[in-house]
Amino acid sequence: MTKAEKEIKDPDLAKVGVALRRAAVRARKIAEETHTPLIVYENGRVVKKYPWKKKAKGD
Repeated sequence: MTKAEKEIKDPDLAKVGVALRRAAVRARKIAEETHTPLIVYENGRVVKKYPWKKKAKGD
């Protein structure tokens, strides 16, 4: 447990991290199913990802 997690006293805020991870998984799944680019913030930049293309390479 990190220091930031220990300091959170509001029960709603304590669950934000789990909810964001769950939303990210769902967004990736929807992007794969609809062949829609997934826009993410990575290494200080906004990047377009194509999750369905990565899956096709493994087949």
